Amino acid sequence: MARLSRSRVRWASSVLTVVLALGAATAAIAQETTARIIGAVTMKSDQSPLPGVSVEAIHVPTGTRYTALTQANGRYTILNARVGGPYTITATISGFRPSTQKDISLALGEGRQVNFGLDLESVTETIVVTAEGTPLITPDRMGSGSALPEETLKALPTINRQFQDMARTNPYVNVAAYDESGTNISVSGKNNRYNTIQIDGAVNNDLFGLAATGTPGGQSNTQPISMDSIQELQVVVSPYDVKQGGFTGGAINAITRGGTNTLSASVYGSTRNEDFIGSKVPRATGPASDRPYAMFDYDQYGARIGGPILKDKLFFFVSGEKNKRSEPTSGSADGSTSNAYKDPAGAARFRNILINKYGYDPGGLGDYNGATESNLLFGRLDFNINESHNATLRHNYVDAVRDATPARNFNVYGFETAGYGFADETNSTVFQVNSVFGSSSFNTGRIGYQTIVDSRDVPVLFPSVYICNNPNSFCTGNNTYTLLAGTERSSGANGLDQTILEITDDFTLIKGNHTITLGTHNEFFDFENLFIQDITGTYFFRSLDALENGIADRYQVKFANGADPRRPTAFGAQQWGIYAGDQWRVSDKLTLNLGLRFDVPRLTDKPTYNAAVESVFGIDTTDVPNNQVMISPRLGFNFTPTASGKDQIRGGVGVFAGRTPFVWISNAFGGTGIEITGLSASNVPFNPDPLNPPKNFPPGTAAVSVDTIDPDFKFPQVLRATLAYDRELPFGIRASVEGMFTKTLQDVFYLNKGRVESGNTTFYGAPIYKAANSGFSSVTYLTNTDRGEQQNLTVQLDKRFPFGLSLSGSYAYMKAKAAFEATSSVAYSNWQFQTQNGNIYTEQLTRSFFEVPHRFTAILSQNFRTGPLAHNIGLVYTAQSGQPYSILMGGDINGDGASGNDLLFVPENYSDVVWAGTGAPTEAEWNTFLERTGLDAYRGRVAERNALDAPWIRSLDFHYDFELPISVVKAQITFDVLNLINLIDNNSGLIRYVSNQTYTALNYSGIDAATGKAKYTINRSNDGSSPLDEGRTYTTNDLRSRWQIRLGARLTY
Repeated sequence: MARLSRSRVRWASSVLTVVLALGAATAAIAQETTARIIGAVTMKSDQSPLPGVSVEAIHVPTGTRYTALTQANGRYTILNARVGGPYTITATISGFRPSTQKDISLALGEGRQVNFGLDLESVTETIVVTAEGTPLITPDRMGSGSALPEETLKALPTINRQFQDMARTNPYVNVAAYDESGTNISVSGKNNRYNTIQIDGAVNNDLFGLAATGTPGGQSNTQPISMDSIQELQVVVSPYDVKQGGFTGGAINAITRGGTNTLSASVYGSTRNEDFIGSKVPRATGPASDRPYAMFDYDQYGARIGGPILKDKLFFFVSGEKNKRSEPTSGSADGSTSNAYKDPAGAARFRNILINKYGYDPGGLGDYNGATESNLLFGRLDFNINESHNATLRHNYVDAVRDATPARNFNVYGFETAGYGFADETNSTVFQVNSVFGSSSFNTGRIGYQTIVDSRDVPVLFPSVYICNNPNSFCTGNNTYTLLAGTERSSGANGLDQTILEITDDFTLIKGNHTITLGTHNEFFDFENLFIQDITGTYFFRSLDALENGIADRYQVKFANGADPRRPTAFGAQQWGIYAGDQWRVSDKLTLNLGLRFDVPRLTDKPTYNAAVESVFGIDTTDVPNNQVMISPRLGFNFTPTASGKDQIRGGVGVFAGRTPFVWISNAFGGTGIEITGLSASNVPFNPDPLNPPKNFPPGTAAVSVDTIDPDFKFPQVLRATLAYDRELPFGIRASVEGMFTKTLQDVFYLNKGRVESGNTTFYGAPIYKAANSGFSSVTYLTNTDRGEQQNLTVQLDKRFPFGLSLSGSYAYMKAKAAFEATSSVAYSNWQFQTQNGNIYTEQLTRSFFEVPHRFTAILSQNFRTGPLAHNIGLVYTAQSGQPYSILMGGDINGDGASGNDLLFVPENYSDVVWAGTGAPTEAEWNTFLERTGLDAYRGRVAERNALDAPWIRSLDFHYDFELPISVVKAQITFDVLNLINLIDNNSGLIRYVSNQTYTALNYSGIDAATGKAKYTINRSNDGSSPLDEGRTYTTNDLRSRWQIRLGARLTY
């Protein structure tokens, strides 16, 4: 297990001590953990400012007190206030009547403006005002973001009780259609790996970048923290406060609960099985398919308790949760599921060959269940040391395991033993101190320490076996294989240990109309990554006949050199950052936020030198990027254009620096060709022994794969600008219109320097490639591109009624373009899965994989009472465009060694190519296919990447709960329904997508000798269907297309 050295820990701790003592620093990556109270105190008679007024804010649940004095301009600021409430705020000064405002709740990161007008002391009573909800118009609101307080979190529908269900209410957040768990989210059209997820402002990312959820242990399908531990959730996209960063997509920050002066406890639980899931799956045409969901179980239960240890001084909070889930793959080769494999006879023959000839049973043809289990523990202590200092210590523990099941759909069937088990254990500890020095100086210091241990195990050891799509004999990309069995090729030797130390400090000084912040944020990483793909040998067969004959068309194997064949790759990294910012209250109408920030990522180790790579390709494998300074200037503004105070213009422009998933960096350490050897060969006899895969080949018959990195590589960076107008309309309606533009400054781009132009071209003029050197099968090269942009426009309306009803709606428009979007953890996969028009070295700016052009959201919540019962109702409706996808042609027409990345050349006329195969279409069938998909617009040229759109997705989710007081406890019953549309009408609620956002419609089979024309081959499946048939492009999300119900119960003291 990787661990920080003792000297490094001592050094980092010393840095924290010095920084806290000097009170100078900041969080270059950190997000907000607190809120602010700002305002002005004036004489009520003439509005003149009152200096020297004492303003005291009391957090009623804990008795925590915050005080400030107004300055010469009558303004005051209270920083580091605890999120939530209610607060009671009082302004007092000798000779004036005191004024109090009550029931004020503070949202995460909010700067709540609370103004007072004081009368001369002519009567003795204090004026008491009850506050309304969170205001729309506030001077420090500039960029795009939203906060979800506890009351909102309680009312939103959720089946799995996960924070992603809540984050999706933000118009910039989109959930991937293929993801049954609903945890894979992208923000503003950016790669999901470019988000940052934090707990109490401390980094809680999957920094290595293996999980689509972006959270540590995300591959186990667990949540990073129980929802019962979360008090408030914040989503930000363009914050112009330089304290926030570490992302080029979006940031999600969860603030945890703490104890109060009142002892409270709660226990809860829920259970679900297949009876809580719809038995019919809607279809695009015709009645719903009657496919009862196979055996399913999901149990969730937990408890929390919090209260005082010393009243008004010391508080505790503890929560625990256990999740157990067993669910089917929803795929089969015997026709028993909605996603049934196209060739049951072929799957049966494949199984029989493995059993009878090689003595290996890969599993059955029917569906089976995979299990997921997680244990979540959280503890927190809050200590009000005195009125000037308070401290928080928290620890979060996650222990999770999951059965990862192989791909199963109409085109692919993975046998049960091709799955693997994934286990994660995460420990995260954070200590934070908030301090006030006098009336104008504030400091927040934080230190965090996290360890993450991930591992995989496989059910049986056997070589990985793939049956490829004929005539593609190489299985080199998405949708290029049909059957697979044996050890999952990436899991035979796979484990990861991570250790992260985080030091953050934030010092703020108020000087007149200026709020000045200085700071530093630093992270220290140690990684120990065991990843040896194809360690048991991976065999690719052209057909089932080839498997039976025992000769693989292609073979790959990797192994660690030296005494330990499973030796991991170890390296260290650091992230240093400093910044300075100034929030300048120019006038009552205008507030500016100016900031400048510097981030410096460092790699503390170097990969091994490979002389052959430098000799052939001129690449020094030890030369990795280091000390690349990323400069991020920012400017935000808020302007109130009218005297009514009912509208504001806000926005800003700034640079946001993110981070590259460290797995992409790790590839250059483990893929030099020295520590690990990767070989590729053709026409290799099959050896069923997984412990002795073939490694020795005659010279010139096997090639090595190598991963390298540009020494000038830079972490992702974008320029983002926002312009918005907020208005309080008549009848209490609040409206916002917001536009945002994002320009890529630096993003990743992969090249394969192992391929060079041969001098020949395809029939449509693209280069044809060949191996640069017969000794190397691939040489991936991680570098940068500056091409890419996103345009976003959102319109939001909301209305809150005095009788507990809240309505909100939003529309989001997006246009997103990218030159490259890495979606894998493997360097070669990142390169080969990027679809292209034939030229592999040219950056092609096209639609992003993550673009959702249109999205509508409507949210309703209602709380009311009937006698002793308290009720909550919530509805969330979404309608959004389907994800973009590409149509491909198999056959590796450009000779780049990958068959799953060639975009389809659409002939101008049907007769311009020779049609072959059992599924060769008629001219009418071909024209219908082009018109239906939208490819008709690309006649005579290569279709663009992501030019087509999957069907729209519509969903309606429902929540209801009621609470009944019983003696000293409250009993609550909760009822959630996902996809209520499908429950009302089983022909509705269908969610379809294109697997991997690519679809191979046909194969290029060379040039026809008789005519000199290109030959396109299309073969029908055994059921007679053609790849061009309507609906064949799409895969149905089997679970999310059905209604799901969750019943829960809770007892609260």
